[in-house]
Amino acid sequence: MRIAIKIGYDGSLFDGFAMQPNKKTVEGEILKRLRKSKIIKDRKKDRFQYASRTDKGVSAFGNVIAFNSKGNAIKVLEGMEGIWIFGYKFVSENFNPKRCKSKIYRYYLYDDGYDIEKLNKCAKLFEGEHDFSNFARLDGRNPVRKIDKVRVIKEGEIIKIDFIGKSFLWNQIRRMVSAMIKVGKNEADVNDVKKALYCKEKKNFGVAPAQNLVLYDIKYDFEFEKVLPREILIKRCMMNDAIEINKY
Repeated sequence: MRIAIKIGYDGSLFDGFAMQPNKKTVEGEILKRLRKSKIIKDRKKDRFQYASRTDKGVSAFGNVIAFNSKGNAIKVLEGMEGIWIFGYKFVSENFNPKRCKSKIYRYYLYDDGYDIEKLNKCAKLFEGEHDFSNFARLDGRNPVRKIDKVRVIKEGEIIKIDFIGKSFLWNQIRRMVSAMIKVGKNEADVNDVKKALYCKEKKNFGVAPAQNLVLYDIKYDFEFEKVLPREILIKRCMMNDAIEINKY
């Protein structure tokens, strides 16, 4: 029986998603729990796969793992430190979570007086298919990617920036956000970003911090059976109380 599980995690607690020797990672902790409970025996034979390999410090509300399960995987994965189950779906044997319709990454900014109009102009530049060589840490993969949409959402003192597409390069979103920050603070011009995007000149706008980036959701041709972890409900209540007692 093959199962797809939508997971979330607090990226600040891990050295990234993918397994690394002698480091605590999201994938490593999940595999440790699954093997110990004999839900899976071998990651290759049981085809343990994931949708996205997030960097150190990056969190998720909707990454997806899939594997051939030999028991109640949902029950086994409950109560992990910093890792939560948000949904599940029994899928076909050939399902690979990487083959999605789209991924949504969201970056959170505190509004320090950004020029929202300029943020939006910069956001629109990234939409469509481009060579993102100046906006990624290149690792040998094709630097050409297509971004379906970039949207800037202002909510009170917070600015949310959503990037929607099927595939992103290493550090790509954080480098695009860094460019947007510089434009929004009038430290760079929209035309500087445009020149870099069209590779007319080499330009490094820096890398935005990882802790404000979240893999927000991944879309497929099906919907997950939703689960809302009690840990998340408690955290939400705690944060609401913190805001309420300290609001001005």
